[in-house]
Amino acid sequence: MTKTIIAVDLEATCWSKEDNAELSENQSAESEIIEIGATRLDPATLEIVDTFERFVRPVRHPTLSNFCKTLTTITQDDVDQAQPFKETFADFVQWMGGTTEGVLMLSWGRYDHNQLRRESQKAGLPDPAWTPLNVKDEFSDWYRCQKNRKKRFGLGMAIRELGMEFTGTAHRGIDDAKNLSKIFAHIRHPEHLSDQGRDLLLFMAERHPKPTNFGHLKVRWGSGKGWFIRTNRELLRLGLIIDLGQGKGLQLTPRGQELGAKFQEEPQDS
Repeated sequence: MTKTIIAVDLEATCWSKEDNAELSENQSAESEIIEIGATRLDPATLEIVDTFERFVRPVRHPTLSNFCKTLTTITQDDVDQAQPFKETFADFVQWMGGTTEGVLMLSWGRYDHNQLRRESQKAGLPDPAWTPLNVKDEFSDWYRCQKNRKKRFGLGMAIRELGMEFTGTAHRGIDDAKNLSKIFAHIRHPEHLSDQGRDLLLFMAERHPKPTNFGHLKVRWGSGKGWFIRTNRELLRLGLIIDLGQGKGLQLTPRGQELGAKFQEEPQDS
């Protein structure tokens, strides 16, 4: 069972072609973390309850490029006065509770988890045992169920799509982590179901206690399985339904029953 939810965002050394053409073409292999920003979320409310912010001193390429300093607003003094990755990562793990086990690690995309894993290996540390969760993919699923069209979002675009304001400075680890946390809390709130998620929950509430499968939905909507799979995934993540397995279909959880009943009582838009 997940005991700790952490949202993390990293900043790392980077180069433009004008700074260094060779390093610019090999950034994935050459870049090093220069900031770890993270938030801890309350598992029940998904509100931010603590934050972690540390600069990290790069050792492979210790001098920050002009491009990197402009992009991140991190200065050379910031990293020169910081500890190297191994010591900073130890502080990060200690802040999480002294272990990477039982941690759900949120990030916008896969980069942050992969970079932390790569640098841990280089430092001779064991692989982190946390469970990574790509909130960018989850948001894309949510958006597609909401708007019925596919689109990929940057962090700032996603915040604005939800009608929120981006707080802080873009490309700063701690600020990006805070904004990532807001997105995750929004799409994981049961009352912020996508339109298709709400439709499926209402349909299942009408059938309850009978289970629901794709055959029942096809009779009503006559659409392909793609939307059903995404919406099914959304309701499962929120703990509103369970999959009975062996082709038996889906069943509302008590939480799903409660929310479905609430939606049934609400006036529907004409």
